[in-house]
Amino acid sequence: MFGFGLDIGDLIDIGLQVARSVEAHDEMAAAQARAQASRNEAERMKHQAVAETKALENRKLAEKIAAESVGVDCQGCGAKLAIRKGSISFCAYCGSAIRVTEEGKASVLSPEARKAVIDRARAEHNKNNQ
Repeated sequence: MFGFGLDIGDLIDIGLQVARSVEAHDEMAAAQARAQASRNEAERMKHQAVAETKALENRKLAEKIAAESVGVDCQGCGAKLAIRKGSISFCAYCGSAIRVTEEGKASVLSPEARKAVIDRARAEHNKNNQ
């Protein structure tokens, strides 16, 4: 017996309790680390899925645009353009107005027709912004 009313058996019991407590703490810390690793992996997979979804959407959009557009050589300056079928577009280099039919046939608009397209677009813009 020691001076505090404890004998060797009491000290062994205290030592075992401390050891169990340390072991439980270590197991809990390991479980928390595994849980955090799982959360990190789930977050990484979520970001990867979002990126893959965006890439797929972009590919689908590019395919749709490609299906709806035709390649045109500008008759004004020779620039290579992609213009949606059934629309009128302007060459970014020389400003020529080019109409592409639904069938994909391109033609340059006369200066008068070009001006009329611009005037209609301005009127529509002004109407929508009032």
